[in-house]
Amino acid sequence: MAEASPEDKNHTTLALDIGGTWIRAAAVTHDGMLLGVRKQANPPTGSATEILALCAQLADEAWAASPVPPLGLGVSTTGPVNPRTGVLYDPPNTPAGFSGLPLGQYLREQLDLAVVVDRDTNAAALAEQRFGAARGCTDFVYLTVSTGIGAAVIADGELLRGADGAAGELGHAVVAPDGPVCGCGRRGCLEAVAAGPAIGRAADQYARANPGSGLAQLRDSLGGTPLRGHHVGAAALDGDPDARKILAAVGAAVVSSIVDIVNVFNPQRVVLGGGVAMAQPNWIEEANDALRQSALQPASETARVVPTELGDNGGLLGAALLLDQPDHGARHRRRE
Repeated sequence: MAEASPEDKNHTTLALDIGGTWIRAAAVTHDGMLLGVRKQANPPTGSATEILALCAQLADEAWAASPVPPLGLGVSTTGPVNPRTGVLYDPPNTPAGFSGLPLGQYLREQLDLAVVVDRDTNAAALAEQRFGAARGCTDFVYLTVSTGIGAAVIADGELLRGADGAAGELGHAVVAPDGPVCGCGRRGCLEAVAAGPAIGRAADQYARANPGSGLAQLRDSLGGTPLRGHHVGAAALDGDPDARKILAAVGAAVVSSIVDIVNVFNPQRVVLGGGVAMAQPNWIEEANDALRQSALQPASETARVVPTELGDNGGLLGAALLLDQPDHGARHRRRE
């Protein structure tokens, strides 16, 4: 079979985007088109064997949709992960099978392709830089508020990786020392306060403590099942004052963290993504106001908070770009 090269504008790269709930795959063209997108829920057992097998299956299906031989496979996965080996560490809030998962080695052996594995936020940041809200930026931070809270830092045009490739876990910076216990084991991390499950838990606790409240009535209408983040968002839109107070407190924590991020990293932009953040578009304006009022100069004047332009597709698009990054030891000659 004829080989493709990075200079060939018709080449494709296979991409996997692995989260705690879903696994997606696609063949990605040079200009960012997604071909043959596949999506499947993680195996209910959460076993490493089944997760790996599903990843290989979806990658093969995406390969079948590629019009030319792919250059390789980029894998965007929930972190932390070692990009040099392609092995996951112990990601919070994921099935037990993710801990120590040898993604890089397994997929190289199964597909006989060049494989690069990195954290999903790093991949999304690369995608925003190439195709989205950070085009033209050499210094920016990507922050996602969703089921978890993660981040990636681009400094002087390069991903900030740290000694072990795990830099950027800004969701595990403590914002409330006496707050709820986080999945990482610490108390009061931003993720424990502002991620979707944290919002649901806060509302559920309020409903149980205040049986006459609107949130309690909502909980009763659901048969007493625990409230979730999207329930709180819907209640807030319907005008429930307690749901609005909960989301206001969450928004304040996110905005305060963005001010900290700007003070520490002096970025041109903070790109805000994730389902929770996108459901609260007012956070963008509130964060920009807070920067002007509270961040240190000159960073306060330089930085601007903007919403993601790529949404859920950032992980897949960024995974394909991982093969353009410096070699971290996770590559392998692709089959011809």
